[in-house]
Amino acid sequence: MNPLYRYFRDIYLGVVTTCIGMKVTLTHIFMPTITVQYPKEKLTYPPRARTMLVTDMETCNGCLQCSRACPVEIIHIETVKALPEDNLGNAPDGKPRRLHVLLFDVEMDKCVHCGLCTEVCPTESIHWENQHEEVSFTRDGMMRHWAEYSVEDRERLKKRAEEIKAEKAKAAAAAQAAKEAKAKKEGDAPPKKADKEGEPQIKSTPTEKPAAKADTADEKGFEPGTPEAKPDKAPPADDSPKNDEESK
Repeated sequence: MNPLYRYFRDIYLGVVTTCIGMKVTLTHIFMPTITVQYPKEKLTYPPRARTMLVTDMETCNGCLQCSRACPVEIIHIETVKALPEDNLGNAPDGKPRRLHVLLFDVEMDKCVHCGLCTEVCPTESIHWENQHEEVSFTRDGMMRHWAEYSVEDRERLKKRAEEIKAEKAKAAAAAQAAKEAKAKKEGDAPPKKADKEGEPQIKSTPTEKPAAKADTADEKGFEPGTPEAKPDKAPPADDSPKNDEESK
């Protein structure tokens, strides 16, 4: 091959390959910039993006459905019943709230972002929000505490619930004792407790013994101790010719 030809060919190939390689770079020079200057600027996520769980405690009724639906069991809820004088407001469906939500914690570091908790919530109090900066260097920092009760109020309500439960148990025991005393006074034995809770009690009734079989003499109409009457012997057959003709 001619050395002069090879020299100019190498120059041509070098220029062409350089232009091909710089094609992408040259096209981006004239394109508008799309880089977000974070943290001064932030991206806007789609409405259905699963980024961070948030709970509105003013609408939560403490039904525990989100806790039961969670596949990784990261939602921890504690509730106690409210008294009639406790004014907790109404849920979004118009029904009064009847439970104090003392504890509502979520371990976001273990969340798989499946969204099952938000789908089963009847009041839509737990939902997703476009928050992507909820990060921490510790696991405790990823724990979300949404309950609005202080430690003192939580302990006070728990103690009150235990006292109410003890009073109900005492009243039930007193009613049972009064019932047994009344039954004993009337002469009846106290009712036997069922083996299993909710199993109906079956009252046993005495079974009567079958009457003894009557004597053979009684069944036939004879007095006991008397000899049984024997049937009379049949008269002898008449073999006379007259009877034979009549029978024919």
